[in-house]
Amino acid sequence: MYTALTVLVAANLSGCGDNEPTSGKVLPVAPAASSALTAERLQNVSYTGILESPVTLTDGRFEGAPFTSDSASRPVVTLVPDSMANGDLSGDGTDEAVVVLAHNSGGSGVFLYLAIMQDDRGNPYNMATISLGDRVKVSTIDINDGRIIAELVEHGANDPMCCPTRQVRREWSFRDGLAVPLEQAAQMQGGRFRGHLVWGHESRTFASCDDGREGWVINESGAELEEVYRELTSTPYQPMFVEVRGEWVAAPTEGFGADFGEALRVTELIRAENEGFGCRLELDEVLFVASGNEPFWHLQIREDGISMRSMDTPGEVEFPPPRMRDQPPSIMFEAETPESAIRVSLVQRRCIDTMSGARYAWAATVDASGRQFNGCATEGL
Repeated sequence: MYTALTVLVAANLSGCGDNEPTSGKVLPVAPAASSALTAERLQNVSYTGILESPVTLTDGRFEGAPFTSDSASRPVVTLVPDSMANGDLSGDGTDEAVVVLAHNSGGSGVFLYLAIMQDDRGNPYNMATISLGDRVKVSTIDINDGRIIAELVEHGANDPMCCPTRQVRREWSFRDGLAVPLEQAAQMQGGRFRGHLVWGHESRTFASCDDGREGWVINESGAELEEVYRELTSTPYQPMFVEVRGEWVAAPTEGFGADFGEALRVTELIRAENEGFGCRLELDEVLFVASGNEPFWHLQIREDGISMRSMDTPGEVEFPPPRMRDQPPSIMFEAETPESAIRVSLVQRRCIDTMSGARYAWAATVDASGRQFNGCATEGL
């Protein structure tokens, strides 16, 4: 069970001169009466991970000493009001809480944090603190299925520091006392795009499978995109199929990218292959598609059933609607017929096809009729 509050801090940080965020009103969801993690108690506890030393709030505010004897600037940390979510993060059957803190040192910057709180024998305890960045806006926070989920507004490539516009979704799981970001955090102002990538000194382009839309590539996903392109292609400027997450933005005003009308800002590489189905892989109305080698096998997971075929089994085996167990970063699907049973375990991590070198976002293990198959998977549209 979990409860969530909508954290309306869109009003905060609206101008560059604001030193402290404000919050709109929301309907509070009270935690259990026996919990120490009440909004009132959390205004008067210590928090770590913001300044070099822990800060102790009094009525939701901390003021440190001036930085120098002749300066009025000093560190100020405040608890953002009405911004709290409750739920079981650690899996021990008791609720934790997440609150939003803001740190300002006298200038225009306001740095936001998520503090994870635990009820330690009747006393609130700050287990971990997550830095969100300067002048980020928090739209909502939630605790769901052992994950912290935050809808944020961050700075886009051309946004002034006062006014971020790029909406993003961030997720963290909590393990061994640490808040671990999930690798596949989704972009709200973006989506998944399938097409062909060309990467070279004078041409870094993407052409969409669906509508032929073409633009310059602005890579914000890390070095893997270029590394995989060079590994899987054999000639200069050879098109390679990719599935990426990102958004279409204005093209650069200088350089080779200025010759294009728009650009695809790539934030995540989902799938890449030079041999395979590419644009022809059917992902509509499919939850997951998985495949592997030795022997070759292929399966589809849909809401209405699982179908699987392999080189050493004649025909296609059909299973009824599966049961799903979501335990981030893993998902398990199970189904059975009177003759056989199947269990598909999917783990959200980079997977490399053993034959083609293609990259996928999920690793798959299938147990079917006493046999185990290993391979990779991709999520449906």
